[in-house]
Amino acid sequence: MQTQENLMLTGVPVSPGLASGAAFLFQDILEREIRAYSIEPHQVDSEHARLQGAVEDVTGDLRRAADQMETDIDAAVADIFRAHELMLRDEEFLGGIRKEIEHDLVNSERALQRVLRRLKRDFGSRRSEFFRLRADDIEDLGRRLLRSLAGIRSHSLERIPLGSVVVAKRLMPSETVFLSRRSAVALVTQFGGTGSHCAILARAMGIPAVIQNSDLFQMLTSGDEVLVDGLRGQVVIRPGPEAKQNFHVEREHYDRKHAEAVSRAAEPAVTRDGYRIPVLANIGCREDAEKALENGADGIGLYRTETFYLACDELPAEDKLFEEYESVIEPFKGKSVCVRLLDIGGDKPLPYLPLPPEPNPNLGRRGIRLLLDYPHVLQTQLRVMLRLARDHDLTVVVPMVSRKHEMKVVRKMLLVLADELGTERIPRLGAMIETPAAVFLMDEILEDAEFLTIGTNDLTQFIMAADRENPFVATIYRDSHAAILKAVSCVCRQKKGREIAVCGELAAELNQIEPLLQAGIGTLSVAPPMVPLVKQSVRAAQAKPV
Repeated sequence: MQTQENLMLTGVPVSPGLASGAAFLFQDILEREIRAYSIEPHQVDSEHARLQGAVEDVTGDLRRAADQMETDIDAAVADIFRAHELMLRDEEFLGGIRKEIEHDLVNSERALQRVLRRLKRDFGSRRSEFFRLRADDIEDLGRRLLRSLAGIRSHSLERIPLGSVVVAKRLMPSETVFLSRRSAVALVTQFGGTGSHCAILARAMGIPAVIQNSDLFQMLTSGDEVLVDGLRGQVVIRPGPEAKQNFHVEREHYDRKHAEAVSRAAEPAVTRDGYRIPVLANIGCREDAEKALENGADGIGLYRTETFYLACDELPAEDKLFEEYESVIEPFKGKSVCVRLLDIGGDKPLPYLPLPPEPNPNLGRRGIRLLLDYPHVLQTQLRVMLRLARDHDLTVVVPMVSRKHEMKVVRKMLLVLADELGTERIPRLGAMIETPAAVFLMDEILEDAEFLTIGTNDLTQFIMAADRENPFVATIYRDSHAAILKAVSCVCRQKKGREIAVCGELAAELNQIEPLLQAGIGTLSVAPPMVPLVKQSVRAAQAKPV
């Protein structure tokens, strides 16, 4: 165990902010010894009953976790737990455990461990990132089942001291649900990425987080003081007096800037040279919309409609969909609202819309590609949009556009449905620019797009050829890379008077706001907690190059 003071490590910053606290080392239950023994044939039924009891216990936990996350944090985080509940019903998973119990006469814990190892090996060997991520999800369910089988009714993260810096190899959804803003002041994990569950939760909670690939468990003892800089990606272990003093000064400066930004959140964001820049919010549910309004968002820049679909047991009917969408956007009545058409497929499948597995889902049948194959799903959404547009300042954006005809088909369908409904208020139609093809085919896409929204998260992984959830290419996946800014500038030069917004994580990188504005971006859309900080950065920026 190292005891070196002032040990500074630099990793990948995934959630901004500065915090210090005592290290709380979290050990994965899968790395501990489990209770394993043989059983007699007559005990098989009782072992099956133990397993089923654990499944019911975990199912209830997942539902409660989803509800808690949707209320306290973010709908996108809640969706992770709903997806896990569906996976828990997968016969390949549970059936495999039952077969191990019956054929090898072992207890549920041993059978579960064997199946987990087999599935992890099978999924982990696939080239597709989707299967590797599913291996993580299966492991997470295994953790929950092991705790239930062992009769563990509390999680170690429920008992962390106040003001702790949580240090872990990785944090899965079943673990992050136990974190609170009071107990965890920062997160440092060895594995993960900007799109990991840990990063998503940290940003939603507003606490700093860093992904640090060093073997932290060899460097730290529980209780060691740790400084975490989520702006630069720096972690200082056992800091000396000078390091602590410097950090304290920096944190006070950051806290003052944050408090000032929050106090001015409701004010418009106007650049130094007099340009008003709308700062909108990305949302997925009613709670997100309410948080966005509290944080001074000027409108909704991206309503992710798949959140509701993932919570349903069947394809929602038009009226049900209308009621949900109306409820979500109601706080922003009278303000601009941009609704994204359903962006599913690839690594976001719907259980009631059976889709064949794809070898590389990130480059597969996603977004508009999938909707054109299921026109009834697209038509239902468009009818709902037309109904909403009667009472709201609504726009509709098409995801994953890469070909000219995709926009043409949607526009034609929208006009036909408007005629059927007898409505004259047709929402403006826009294109998501998140593929290199869309960047290079702007002339064709603009024939049917009245505005553009640049989704820099996907655009970055496609341009940089680096999956945004793969920790091994985290230093390559950078949405502030010169190649991405050049792509943004390329889109702006071809806009032909159209409004252009950026809705990816790049819009929340405060040091990139001025370059975006000077490239020609006129609107920014970010997570609700980031709205005040982004507005403040806009006020300090020069929109036009001097």
